[in-house]
Amino acid sequence: MEKMNKVLRSHTFYEAAFIAVIAFSLLLWLAAIFKNGFHSSQFDLFFGRCADFFADMINCVGYSSQKDVYHNTMYTGTYEKIYPALPYIITYCFSKLVDMSKYWEANYFLHMYQEPFFLIIFLIFLFVVLLMIYECIRFYKNGNSLVKIGCAAACVLSMPVIFTIERGNLLLVSEFFLMYFIFFYDNGNKIVRETSLLALAAAFAFKLTPAVFGILLLYDRKIKEAVRAAVYALFLGVVPFLFFEGGLSNIRTMFQNISDSGAAYTDATGTPLYACFLALGMEGSDPRRQFIRIVTYVVCLLIVLGGFWGSKWEKAMGVSIVLMILPSRSGSYCIIYLIPAMILFLNEAEHRISDLLVLFAILLCMYHIQWPGRQWFDYHLGIILLMLLMMCRGIYRMYIFLKDKKIGAVLG
Repeated sequence: MEKMNKVLRSHTFYEAAFIAVIAFSLLLWLAAIFKNGFHSSQFDLFFGRCADFFADMINCVGYSSQKDVYHNTMYTGTYEKIYPALPYIITYCFSKLVDMSKYWEANYFLHMYQEPFFLIIFLIFLFVVLLMIYECIRFYKNGNSLVKIGCAAACVLSMPVIFTIERGNLLLVSEFFLMYFIFFYDNGNKIVRETSLLALAAAFAFKLTPAVFGILLLYDRKIKEAVRAAVYALFLGVVPFLFFEGGLSNIRTMFQNISDSGAAYTDATGTPLYACFLALGMEGSDPRRQFIRIVTYVVCLLIVLGGFWGSKWEKAMGVSIVLMILPSRSGSYCIIYLIPAMILFLNEAEHRISDLLVLFAILLCMYHIQWPGRQWFDYHLGIILLMLLMMCRGIYRMYIFLKDKKIGAVLG
């Protein structure tokens, strides 16, 4: 029994289990395609089965092409113009690859991917970003070369990454910078640590929400580093607004657009906790939504507080879960935030038996496993399971801390 426990706690066992499940998942995916073709449920990892292919990227190209993106009401309202300025500068550059006049006249952009020149350049751009993500994971993952390559490839071929590619969402760029920060903010090399702070600022400048991961610096009491990261983020987040008409006044407009977007979209789809319960069969109603919203706040608070006493992977995993379930608008591609935490988890030298549940939940989230007749057996279940596990760990660590503090006070 002791030998079995030692095996189940070993670093090698978790890597082997991870690789085995990924291989099995791939076989299921191929079998489903072979049997059902396009109608296979495995194709659901593409949004709308590619009905509006590359929509996130292409629409942003259209919005930014006239350099007045935050007031642009073409095709959709201003509630869709919610990104910081830096990604819109990139999409503006892509707008120079096509004749935009016909798209402005049609007030419709989604056919832009049919432009061969645009498509080729954008695919090259995606390839470079994916290669950067792959190399970052391969470099940081411990183990032999086969394990490094296998884990990096598995991440690049995971459901949220493929989903994000289909959307053409620049979250992939933000993910690379965020991953670099999480891996190296506590590195022994001073230059690497400083570039990781710049990476966090860049992730923020692309998507805003990665700023939440700055709490990792506070967990480790790196106050000076947190201040420098905030300064970098302020620079990279603010200066690009000067590129567009309206300049810095667009910052206020952007936040108003974000507020309007929150009102336009409820938390009934994607990764918010309410959406997960709906996917598992709960009947929706506004009172239930409000109640689950309150529960979400409480759970997130417990997870964040518990992070002060967790290991590095637990801290990163907890913040990732918070970032997935807390926003009212959170698409399935936000599961991509789990990737760096997953690599940290697999790098652990020794695990607890309960970590088997963590591994199971991660695999559900990342690889879109669906069993015949079990449509709920997917990332929604994985998110709830991960959330519960991280919340329980947080509560337990706070209990131990308070207990030890009380004993210490008694002992004087």
